[in-house]
Amino acid sequence: MISKSCKYAIRAAVFIASRARENVKLGVKDVAEEIEAPKAFTAKILRTLNKYKIVTSLKGPYGGFYCENHQLNLPVIEVVNAIDGLSVFKECVMGLHQCSDDHPCPMHTKYAKTRNAFFKSFEETTIGSLASDLTKGAVYLKNP
Repeated sequence: MISKSCKYAIRAAVFIASRARENVKLGVKDVAEEIEAPKAFTAKILRTLNKYKIVTSLKGPYGGFYCENHQLNLPVIEVVNAIDGLSVFKECVMGLHQCSDDHPCPMHTKYAKTRNAFFKSFEETTIGSLASDLTKGAVYLKNP
């Protein structure tokens, strides 16, 4: 449903947000290692997240990426929108261009329910809430 880039972006945003209380600014290398993504790819994702004001960056020797308090309240759907756009919640699961309620594909009705549930979940879940779960050790970003 969402791209691999978007999955990495969500992981990056959650990791950066998990360090917000410590006032830590993270480098691209630190984030890339934590989300298990290539460094150059992570840098591109972080630039996009910064452009959309999901994370903040500061240049210089004491710089890096970090989250401000208001960014912790952003819903995860903001990350999805920044990376993939919201069309992923409107497109036909079978790739038909004319799929609609009036002209449904074989999966339209069943997939619409799932797609809407995903959208609602991303809309109702904040980056900060996921970061809090990560900080508590209740969830993980890395494979064991």
